Amino acid sequence: MNGIEKLIKFFSVNPDKLDPENDNFHTATIFNFYSAITILLLLIFSIINIIGASYLNFFIAFSVLTILIINHFWFKAKVNLKSALHIYTLVLSAYFLWLIFAGNIYNQGILVFGFYPLLFVALLGSKKGTKASLIFFPLSIIGLIMPYFFETIFDFSVSYIILYVLLFIGSLIFANICLTLLEQKQNKLITAKEEAQKETLAKEDFISKISHQIRTPLNNIVVVTNIVNNSKLDEKQRDLIDTIQASTNNLVNVVNNIAELSNVDILQSKDYNQYFNLETTISNTINLFADVNSNDISFPINISDELNYQLYGDPVKIKQIFLNLIENILKNARSGKKTIQLDINSQNEQKNTIDIVFKISTHDFVHIPEITKIQNTIKSQKERNAALIKLLDLNIANRSIDSIGGTIDIDVTPDLFKFEFIIQFTKGSLMTEITKTEEESSIQEIKSDTAIKLSDANVLLVEDNLINQKIVLLSLKKAVKNVDVANNGKEALDKFGSIKYDVILMDIQMPIMNGIVTTKKIRNIEKSSNTHTPIIAITANALLGDKEECLAAGMDDYISKPFQIETLIKKIEQHLG
Repeated sequence: MNGIEKLIKFFSVNPDKLDPENDNFHTATIFNFYSAITILLLLIFSIINIIGASYLNFFIAFSVLTILIINHFWFKAKVNLKSALHIYTLVLSAYFLWLIFAGNIYNQGILVFGFYPLLFVALLGSKKGTKASLIFFPLSIIGLIMPYFFETIFDFSVSYIILYVLLFIGSLIFANICLTLLEQKQNKLITAKEEAQKETLAKEDFISKISHQIRTPLNNIVVVTNIVNNSKLDEKQRDLIDTIQASTNNLVNVVNNIAELSNVDILQSKDYNQYFNLETTISNTINLFADVNSNDISFPINISDELNYQLYGDPVKIKQIFLNLIENILKNARSGKKTIQLDINSQNEQKNTIDIVFKISTHDFVHIPEITKIQNTIKSQKERNAALIKLLDLNIANRSIDSIGGTIDIDVTPDLFKFEFIIQFTKGSLMTEITKTEEESSIQEIKSDTAIKLSDANVLLVEDNLINQKIVLLSLKKAVKNVDVANNGKEALDKFGSIKYDVILMDIQMPIMNGIVTTKKIRNIEKSSNTHTPIIAITANALLGDKEECLAAGMDDYISKPFQIETLIKKIEQHLG
């Protein structure tokens, strides 16, 4: 790092208080530099004046010095750049004009003021800087030519006044040219960035379609191979089937890697802002981890009693955050029984809004040496958080939180991992005790209605692909009582309206009416009858946000092609019970 870079870093604003990506970050650095230099010069002037017994000049200089020192440290504490700039330029301009009108500056000194537009434009920008310069300029000219009309003890040379005018106008033009060229360069970079983002999105869309097209036939191969493998085969046939199965599994891993590498930017994803029950959203997300290992994991949830109303926001992103966090905590957790604690509290409650603090913590996190290195070498909390997020692969949660204006803090010790973030929501209607009782009773009713055996289940398969229909029918016909087929969402609604189904298997991409729209319509129908039919998404979509979109539409579970038929049957059993 060279001397200039060290100087810039010294005068830079704390990243914890102002994001380095913010457009004002560089202006704040320039302001810090100008402010510090001005304070130093005024301190020297004050000392010179007190030594020379020029008490009035000392009083004025010291007063300006005091104001600028207060402004400087107030800015460092609050980082209110706009107010700090206005105070700085106004006070400094007034002091410079006083120097001219009081005759406390010599001919050569007025030439220094000729470069004043450089300061104005650099701090205030082209428009405001030019306006401030054009206000200061005529006032300074009045002070310079005043001795020619009134008797004063001082005067300025005409040649120096002309030089001052030329310097001032030249500096103003030069500053605006430089700023315009800089803005043009920035605009080109912004345009290039936007084009790159469009290209990335186009590639993501292409990968998504390719992934979908590969997964559907691949799933059929997996299912058929399993069916054949369970039949009577001779040694040579079984060897051939095993080879197909091994090759298919390798291809499944390749497709999964493609989906993982195709990390769609959350900032470009859809918004699902709506009124929602926070406790229900969190509980439903936690329930997704209720699998065969659920006995080894516990999720104590502590939600403040003050959060007794609905919230308006994006429940999909909340689910994305918790899915990413819990998955990565479990990935880095010790073996054996694990506890992941969730604490949710409110703060800064206003009339219509509330800030909610989410804390996810565990004492079962494995020791990672790189974490200790990050904590010992990086002093800035923001930079330390960024490094930990990258190390622990929490980018999805981080971008989700950032996209809805949240703030993040990570604390890792040998005994504790804690991830904390704050998100502001709009408050909705209160959830009264009567409503809670009705919801609890309806849930009990639903559970009692759906607690049936797998062999007695009546299943609706919503799938437009004939081959896929055949594969699922072959797989399920011996496991369940009956399977009806709907070729699209409209047919599914017609069948749902006339027949009671115990579970619905829903494809997403279908003609006429897709699975998302169909699910929403089914849930609207169920509201009037106080019933609930489990819906499991069976989809070839496996990119970031697909699972959350299905859950937000009202689906109960999600399975991505290709899958093992045992996995599907297990999910059906879970939701039937």
